[in-house]
Amino acid sequence: MKSLETLFVISQDKSYNTTDTAAKLEGLQAKKIEEHYDPEFVQEHIDQLKEQGSDDFSFDWYPHNVPGNWMSSNITTPNTVVTEPITVQKTAELLDAGTVGALVVATYLSGYSEFRDIVSYVRKAHPKTKIIGASVGALLAETEGLTDAIVTGDQVHDLRKALGEKVDTPLQSVIVRAETTARFNGAEKQRDYGLLISSLGCMYGCDFCPSTAQFGNKYEAPFTALQIKQSIIAAHDEISPESDRFTISVAEPQGLGNKVLWKEVLKICKDLPFTCDLITTTSSKVIQGFSLEELTEGALRLTTVNIGVESLLRGYRKNKNVDLKELNSRLQGAGISVVSTFIVGFDWHDKGSVREEVKLLKDLNSDGYIVANLEMQPGTPIFNHYLKNGRIATTLPAELLNFYGFQAFKHPNFAMGFNDMLPLLSDIEAELSDGTQIFGANLRTYLNRKNNREASSRQSIVDKIRTFQQTLDPLLSEHDAKTQTDKYSAALYFKDIFQQIDLFHPFILSTN
Repeated sequence: MKSLETLFVISQDKSYNTTDTAAKLEGLQAKKIEEHYDPEFVQEHIDQLKEQGSDDFSFDWYPHNVPGNWMSSNITTPNTVVTEPITVQKTAELLDAGTVGALVVATYLSGYSEFRDIVSYVRKAHPKTKIIGASVGALLAETEGLTDAIVTGDQVHDLRKALGEKVDTPLQSVIVRAETTARFNGAEKQRDYGLLISSLGCMYGCDFCPSTAQFGNKYEAPFTALQIKQSIIAAHDEISPESDRFTISVAEPQGLGNKVLWKEVLKICKDLPFTCDLITTTSSKVIQGFSLEELTEGALRLTTVNIGVESLLRGYRKNKNVDLKELNSRLQGAGISVVSTFIVGFDWHDKGSVREEVKLLKDLNSDGYIVANLEMQPGTPIFNHYLKNGRIATTLPAELLNFYGFQAFKHPNFAMGFNDMLPLLSDIEAELSDGTQIFGANLRTYLNRKNNREASSRQSIVDKIRTFQQTLDPLLSEHDAKTQTDKYSAALYFKDIFQQIDLFHPFILSTN
């Protein structure tokens, strides 16, 4: 008799995976939960965004069920991974053959209502199928009552136990396909890339971070440099076999955290048969432990780093005693783009202190910024504290706990809902951009690169910009000439250089 298989699915709403705020809000409108926010205000904000054209640049991303692929690669039970978001109808089609013994649902907050509906269907139509909850949704108290088991932490060890497998088999390094579509002034680019899982957890244990909810402050890098190199080559050959340029995003909150390991990875990947852009989120203390030569000279080279600033008025331990402005300048001078992440909505924040934070943030001169409100991630110390003290409404849908611009908890200075936080975030984004041409900083940093593999590309960009400047009307003012050159340069950067932006897709801890 053929043994029953394990089916990995993912419950999430793709509309959350975009930087286009209007599109994100329209996705929320489709959920029909407007009793929890001011629908007229949200519609007015959408209309205003569209009228302003504030999203001339936007991008969407979609990882191919990273939790499912990670677990699938680390069990021996026959299994299938479904990469698209699951629905009740699709669940019925997959289970009707009677071959599934366990359904593992990686549940994000954006897909929690769908997850409930799937559980209800499976209990009625396939009562013998074991339901296992995974990812951030597994940390909601309600999930324990809906499932036969939940898997947390690295998820693999809990899953092996639930399936009756040997628990302590060594983990396998995994790279999962992801895709992104970027749009800029009518032009569009689509790229596939790899999400690398090279470590688990984070040693800093920030109180707001979903990594802390899963791992506390434990950090583990269980793979060898050779395993990681082999995974990168295999991912390139599967995802972009015909391309001489590939992108790997480190799918964890503390990328490069094991400095000894990553120094060896960068060393043995100097001679890859293709150029590989490395994108990672990490802390300032970690990135300081590498020389610029280590990070940039090989075929595998760091091109973008996201450093979590969070707050400059009351900083976190991961940035203590680090001169962030000097660090940014040093990295940018070597051609590494720096993106700084900032959180709005800590208890000490009011509009005045937020403005002070933004002024300090802008002074870092980063290439880009990610600004978000303080999200309520289940299981984090701050979530547990606020829930215990009645600051999170128990009736609030899971889909709103971490929605962009939605104030999900009682705050001393910001009203719950969208009406205070959403326009504040819009104002901050406008202040940080300050009318400057998008990609301007990225282009300047790109031209600072020293890697010989792309010397001809850098020179081509310089030559094209110089040629364009020679075609300008000599009677133009210096300001107008610069404006036209900046616009041309931005379009050129997007067309010839830009690959994708993918900064933070933790494989288990996704905040979507």
